[in-house]
Amino acid sequence: MEAKLAPDAWQALGLTTLALLVLTAMVFDLRQRRIPNTLVLLALGAGLLINFIGPQVGLRGGGLLTAYPSALGIKGALLGALTGLAVFLPFYLLRAMGAGDVKLMAGIGSFVGPAAAIDVALFILVAGGVLAVVRMVWVRKTQLVLFNVVTALSQLVPGTAARFDAATQSADRMPYALVMAGGLLAYGAWIFSGHAPLLSF
Repeated sequence: MEAKLAPDAWQALGLTTLALLVLTAMVFDLRQRRIPNTLVLLALGAGLLINFIGPQVGLRGGGLLTAYPSALGIKGALLGALTGLAVFLPFYLLRAMGAGDVKLMAGIGSFVGPAAAIDVALFILVAGGVLAVVRMVWVRKTQLVLFNVVTALSQLVPGTAARFDAATQSADRMPYALVMAGGLLAYGAWIFSGHAPLLSF
């Protein structure tokens, strides 16, 4: 069943809802250094609902973040959520990202679909790199941050994880929801300024 919304109105509703959820997550992350599971579940549920009630006009790709908005349906929203989860899960396993950040990316994926979830994730990773450089210069912890990057990568080598656990905790955790909001905004600006998606399927 589809809501009687024009594609543009549906897109505005979906983007507003997504923006409010991501901004709320950012506030929690900045203040408490965590993203509540309740908020993540709300994001996932909202993404599924938005894509269930929206107009499905049969365009290839579709989704919220496109010049030709079209709802993805429940299947497309679930695939987007799973894609968002899968893209960031390795960073959680490397202890470079919190569980809340990974789950929030799944929520974002449920709004935008699988192809756009990968694109958004790439923009988020670039935004994260820029913010990390700015931050380490700002707080003058360049050596510590670089050491912790090497530490995270060392988790790939069996038997080295325990050796670096204490050192990994020595740097302040970056509020990654801020990065995610920035990456999402940058990708939206990229698409709505007339650029093609990086991926389309």
